[in-house]
Amino acid sequence: MTTRTTSDKLALVDVQHHWTPIDPKNPPPSGSKLLLIDKRLGVAVISNYAKGGSWTHYAGLPTFRRDE
Repeated sequence: MTTRTTSDKLALVDVQHHWTPIDPKNPPPSGSKLLLIDKRLGVAVISNYAKGGSWTHYAGLPTFRRDE
């Protein structure tokens, strides 16, 4: 993981982990918790994906390393 603080110091970002666009032909799994975002609004939530929503991108939730 490669992280850095944004120039305004308001967020820590992982520059190698990116949002996946939601493609209607290959949507994220429904019923599973994941990060969802509407790129225009810029606020992410942890929720379940449902077709027909306003979400534009998704990402998987982080996990713990096995050695922890």
